[in-house]
Amino acid sequence: MGRRHKFDGKLLKALRKTTPYSQLQMSEFLGVSRETISAIENEKQGTIENISIDTIRRWHEICEQYIDAETEFSFRVFITKYFGF
Repeated sequence: MGRRHKFDGKLLKALRKTTPYSQLQMSEFLGVSRETISAIENEKQGTIENISIDTIRRWHEICEQYIDAETEFSFRVFITKYFGF
């Protein structure tokens, strides 16, 4: 099954904001530019539609230790719907 929803860049921003990491630090962890992180978080057309599952997975892994149970649950529900699992 394919993607059913637009990916929520605000969700990724919220995940990052639970951490002590800046956009620049996140970009270094992910191997992309800070501008790309900003584009994802602000749902810039062309960037947010092309975000890969690997990027989302890695973003989550970086933030995971800082996320509370409710945020983790919300993230997993959204990912399940987004990827049509």
